[in-house]
Amino acid sequence: MVGLIDDSFKQFPLNSRIRSLGDYGTVRYVGEVRNYNGLWIGVEWDDPHRGKHDGSINGVRYFQTAHSTSGSMIRPEKAEKFQSLQDAVRERYLQSDGDDALDAELLKETQSQLHAPLFEIVGMDKVAKRQSNPDKLKDVSVAISTVNTAGDLSSLTCLTTLNISSTLVWNWQIVAEIAMQIPTLFSLNLSSNKLILPSEEDIKNLEPHFRHITYIDLSKNGLKDWRDVLHVAQLWPNIEQLSLQENGIEDILPADCMKVFKNLRELHLSFNKLSNFVQICKLGNIKTLERLFLVNNNIENVELPDCDYNEKVDIFPALNALNLCDNPISDSSDIFNELDKLPMLKNLCKTPKETGGFDDMFTLAVASISQLQKLSKAEIPKEERRGAEYEIWRKHAKEWLQTENDPKARKEFCKAHRSYPNLVKKYGSPVDFLPKSEKKASTLVKVRILNQATGETFEKKVPRQMSLQALLGLIIKRFHLAGDMPKLSYKDAQHPTLIVPLENMSKNLDFYSIQDGDTVVVE
Repeated sequence: MVGLIDDSFKQFPLNSRIRSLGDYGTVRYVGEVRNYNGLWIGVEWDDPHRGKHDGSINGVRYFQTAHSTSGSMIRPEKAEKFQSLQDAVRERYLQSDGDDALDAELLKETQSQLHAPLFEIVGMDKVAKRQSNPDKLKDVSVAISTVNTAGDLSSLTCLTTLNISSTLVWNWQIVAEIAMQIPTLFSLNLSSNKLILPSEEDIKNLEPHFRHITYIDLSKNGLKDWRDVLHVAQLWPNIEQLSLQENGIEDILPADCMKVFKNLRELHLSFNKLSNFVQICKLGNIKTLERLFLVNNNIENVELPDCDYNEKVDIFPALNALNLCDNPISDSSDIFNELDKLPMLKNLCKTPKETGGFDDMFTLAVASISQLQKLSKAEIPKEERRGAEYEIWRKHAKEWLQTENDPKARKEFCKAHRSYPNLVKKYGSPVDFLPKSEKKASTLVKVRILNQATGETFEKKVPRQMSLQALLGLIIKRFHLAGDMPKLSYKDAQHPTLIVPLENMSKNLDFYSIQDGDTVVVE
């Protein structure tokens, strides 16, 4: 029995990974169980409800699990047969005996490479021929396989992208052996693998084998503690893109960029548990970071370090793309004002609030973040930027003028509306826009309506609270318009060169600050 146990320890080392009947688990014990014959493997299952106990049987503790029902004892033969990466690639990609049939995973990979989800089986013999030559393979996936060793990979001389997610790879020595044999490899997907942390000695010995790797995916790997992230990151000195999605990360620590993340350009932290933006700011010393993804965390507010309204913060010096979609952010105006502090932010993604929708968010974001070029993947044309800026310029005009003789109040105003002083430089002082008397404004406004196609005009007094939808109905009736729905915009009487689109039909005239003498243009 001693020899049998020794052999089993070699086959099933502690902390290695196994799969049985489709369920993944970690080996926690190998040996005998009191009152039961033969050899047993103690497993802690990833699914906490898959097991029967916590590692204790009949009062005897064999191992300890995190959950009371995630432990089991199974026979060695119940574990699915292990594969080397060499064998898995040969089985999945390399055809034999003239058989040109492609399995489902290979077809999926081909479709992905060709960006063709409805890929037809035309010319598949050429694809099969290419995929049957190991020295031609560039992208390989053996995801959801029982791979747990490297094997001989010397024939994969062109491989650049490798997906070994949801496999049985369980330590960085195995990954290093794979990377060492494929010097052309730069992209490595290790998601949904539970890798034990390397020791300092491991890092010293294995780091040279990862110097050609620039992208690593460690999503759903259980890397909850940021200290563990910083520790293992020492293995990849030239990493440029890193994905850490769905790891339950709550806190972040500043990185020593002399040791890690020297070249990091893109970081995915979506679907974690980050809630305090102060934690996010701890990434700000990564000077090369250009793109940061924070989708579906618990972020309610964005708060960056203080700086003057005409200055930028000294963190995130290269960050030009930020994704904040699906976070419970409370006040969009505040977060856009804060994000204007970032020196290079050009591309922002954010989910609009239910009230107001995309149009309101667009106006606030574009007018508040001076260098923004894209919002939620939508380009920002010059005329729409001008309309958004002009709307905010008018909206805060009275507040701006009220602080004219109060330096302290003006400073607080500029802090809350960082972009406004620049809007004043661009569009001039709003003093001419505001009514000169303090009399209560009339509930009616006299506007000029211009049919741009015919040159026909008419003037009419209408309620300030009239919706654009109601005004549009009046215009259609007056000009006897038919066919496609006309588009509306308006020219400010004081600034006739500015044309502001009137796109949100649910808003009223007062929302767009339309005043006596302004012209509504019908196109």
